[in-house]
Formats: sequence, structure tokens, C-alpha cells
Amino acid sequence: MMALRVGRVGFVAGGVLLLTVGAVLLYGKLEGEAPELSISPQPLAIGKQTKFKLSMADGRSGLKEARVSLEQGGRVVKLLEEVFPAGTPQAERVLEISADALGLQEGTAVFRAEVRDRSWRGGNPKILEATVKVDTRPPSLSILSQFHYLNQGGAGLVAFRASEPLEMSGVRVGERWFRACPAGADNGWFVLFAVPHDASPQVSIYLEAEDLAGNRARSQFKYNIKPKKFRHDSIRLSEEFLQRILPYFMERDPGLKGEPQEMFLRINRELRKANELSIQEICKKTSPEPLWSGPFLRMANAKPMAGFADRRTYIWKEKAIDEQVHLGVDLASLVTSPVEAANRGRVVFVGELGIYGNTVILDHGCGLFSMYSHLSQISASVGQLMEKGEKLGLSGSTGLAGGDHLHFSILVGGVYVNPIEWWDPHWLKDNVEEKLALLSKPAGS
Repeated sequence: MMALRVGRVGFVAGGVLLLTVGAVLLYGKLEGEAPELSISPQPLAIGKQTKFKLSMADGRSGLKEARVSLEQGGRVVKLLEEVFPAGTPQAERVLEISADALGLQEGTAVFRAEVRDRSWRGGNPKILEATVKVDTRPPSLSILSQFHYLNQGGAGLVAFRASEPLEMSGVRVGERWFRACPAGADNGWFVLFAVPHDASPQVSIYLEAEDLAGNRARSQFKYNIKPKKFRHDSIRLSEEFLQRILPYFMERDPGLKGEPQEMFLRINRELRKANELSIQEICKKTSPEPLWSGPFLRMANAKPMAGFADRRTYIWKEKAIDEQVHLGVDLASLVTSPVEAANRGRVVFVGELGIYGNTVILDHGCGLFSMYSHLSQISASVGQLMEKGEKLGLSGSTGLAGGDHLHFSILVGGVYVNPIEWWDPHWLKDNVEEKLALLSKPAGS
């Protein structure tokens, strides 16, 4: 009897299990939720060569099939027809369209994408349909700023208008890219760009843009680069100096060991390189509009101790052991002198930054940044919008500093430029403000 009862219980339990599994399978086949379907980038526009990604997913019955097409003038062009293996929960497809190869004409077309799952009754459909622009012509770029006098190690600004909205635009200087900022109506734009201190005076500079359909245009503008001869400086390292600065870095890096000159070289080379990578990363995000106004402030009553792009040779026991470039201006006043924001800007970095010690970095918008280093005290915080002349800290000797001073740098698109230009009202008027004013005039005037 006991065995019989157990068998019945097992039979009932097995039946319940089969019913449960069957119900789950039946639910998967009868479910009424449509699959997920998305397209990027958005909005979709068709150019000479257009690439987009189709993302599909169904975590219940799975994907069954997908179809993508374009219709123009009563003619339907199939872009994708695919049946997925059973049990496919998700899929991505990258489609490339050549308007010329497909015989598409300028104007509009109807884009249609459909995906179905494997539920019963033909599967649940998800359909995306939109009228898209077919545009195979590159945008026209009109340069407003006629001539650009540039210094090696300096900055420049080009103002222009485009014939249509742009997805991307900027200036290329050699291999470096400087993004454009929108300015007013009528598709006005400007680009702050830099000529690196180590660039050739013959470096190639041109404007490049891409419209919403992916069509690219390139435009040359008139410029002249004045070569600069930068100062060479020899810095003699003493045992006293190394004994004073090395503990600062050893406290922050327990792995820093060896002979004094070996530790110095590791700091001056490897840590410096890592710091520059961090600064480049910080400068990738910037306000899309200018925050600054007028000339930048120079530290009051301060004596210049080192110049921009000085070529430094480091001497240890009468032997040259390293060479670096000084990417800023050193200014010295009284010990722990107030350090003020050189112009209106938002604080994007506060903290220790390796060889630069306690540092504050301000974003002034459109790729323009200022950096204040070796501070003994910081009174600014990340996210704070500082006004020109507002105190952000005190000068000091933190980091790789020989004494109390401010190391001040200006960067454009992550490239160091000579701060002297930005302190000069005349330079700013001729090279920045008058060019920006061109964008305030009505198009065609």
C-alpha cells in the first residue's frame, strides 16, 4: 500500500510538472508582446555611403525574421531579409547603403524595418517606418574669417557657416583634431585650434565637416604660421634638491625606490607622461559655448621664472640625464600668494596631479582650458562656476617644484599654447573677438 501511494504521488507530481512545462511553452507561443527593435544613429539620413546598426531582441519566444527596405518613387529596394535560427534571443546587423549603387535620387524615401518573433499566429511584429532624407551632396562651407596669423605654439580661431545642419565639424592641424562650436543661427560655427609648439610651420591646416547624411566636405582657409625659437635652459640637480622633493613622491608611490637620480628620472619621465594623459582625458569634455570674456588675468605682482615651451636639459653631476619641455609659464610672487581664476570658467579638476602637485583646471568652453599648479591650498571645488578674478587657491611648491610659485598653463583642445597670447588684449581682439563678431551678422551680409 505504501509503495502504491508513493507511486501515485509521483504520478501526480510528474503530471503537474508536465502541465507546468507545457503551460510555459504554450505561454511562450501565445505571448502577445512585440520584439524590441531600434536603429542607430538617429535620425537616419541616406548619403553616398551610409552605415547604420539594427538592434533586435525577444527574450520570450525568440526572433524569427527581419526585413528592411527603402521605397522611393514606387520602387522598393530590399536591404535585408533574414530568418533567424530557433532560440535566437537577440541580434544586431550593420547595414551599409550606397545611394548611387541603389539608384536613389535626391529627395526623400520611406525607410521600413520589420522584425517578428516566433510566437503563434504568425509571430508578433515590430515595425519602424519613417520618411528619410536622401542627400548625397557634401555641405558647402563658407569661411567668414578671411586670414589667420598664427604663432608656432599659439592658438587661432576660424569662423564659418554651413549650407545645412552638421553632424560633425572642426579643424585638423596635422594629425590633431579640434571640434567646432555652434554659434548663433544660420548654421554658424567657430573652431578654436592650436599650432603645437613642436609642429612644423608648414603643417597642414584645414576645415572639415560632415552633414547628417554622412557627406564630408573639406575647405582650406588662409593662414600664416610664424616660427618661434624657444629658449633652452639647463637645470642642475643637486643632492639637496632631490632629498627635498623625493619624499613627497615616495609617500605617494611606495614602489618608487632606487638611487636618487633614478627615482628623479622615473618621476620626470614616466609620471610626467601619465599626468599628461590624465590632462588630455580631462580636456575631452568641454562646455559647448564660450564661458570666458575678454583677456585672461595674469597673476598680480608676479615675476616670470620660466617661459612657455622652454627646452630643459637636466644636469646631474655634470652629465645631461634628461630633456623635457616646459608646458606653461612659471610666475613667482610672495610665498602663498593668492591665485585667481584667469577668466570665467567651470572647475573640472581639483586635486593632486603628480609632478604638478595640487592643481585646479578650469573649462572656459569650446575646448579652452586653464591650469593652475603647485598650489599650497585650494579653495575651489569641481563643478563650481568661477568668475574672472575669483580666488581659487594659494601658490605653493607641491609636486616637482623648486620653490613657491604658480605654474600656469592654457590648453586648446588638449594642446598647450602660449598663455601670453591670452593675456594680451590686442591679440585677443584681432584673433578671437573680431572673428566671433562675424557670426553675429546676418547670413549673406
